[in-house]
Amino acid sequence: MAWIAEQLLTAIAQHSPTECVTEARMCEITGLKPLQVERATLKLRKHELLVKTDMGCLQLTDAGREAAAAGKTLRSGPREWTAPKVNKESLRIRVWRAIRIRRKFSIPDLEMLVAQGGEKDIASNIGKYVRALEKSGYLMKMAKREAGTALTSNGFIRYWLSDDKDTGPLAPVWRKGKGTIYDPNTESEVPLCG
Repeated sequence: MAWIAEQLLTAIAQHSPTECVTEARMCEITGLKPLQVERATLKLRKHELLVKTDMGCLQLTDAGREAAAAGKTLRSGPREWTAPKVNKESLRIRVWRAIRIRRKFSIPDLEMLVAQGGEKDIASNIGKYVRALEKSGYLMKMAKREAGTALTSNGFIRYWLSDDKDTGPLAPVWRKGKGTIYDPNTESEVPLCG
């Protein structure tokens, strides 16, 4: 069974291949409901098979006539696969880079190194990422804390990245929904523990 856009393309090509046709006329020709015709015409226009000529009037393009003659199939979904875009200067990439340089650090140390201005709640974001790395075994909590800024502070937790856990320059990706860390350097998933 052909999809609605394909039915509409075929019907227009048979009844009015070179003439302007209204959506109401398309409903008469095909027996489709007005909403179905409206959606199908939008799809055909998106694929540049149908063009709007006058108010409420549509006409097949040359490509539309060729597609109808060839029996072209129209399916939804992406036209071609594209690799996901990676922001090379995201906060977490900068944090991973700073962790690899410092090896021993606290969250305020990282914040000072990676902040560029304008980040919202940077300390919380860094903290969540660092704790995820610690739960996955990439980082270790150190016994001694760094002195805090407040008089009653217990101090800041210090973390340590050992040489064997430094897998490479690409930042591990925290997959919160899966409860894992994906390491693009080793192409492996590491579950979070605890």
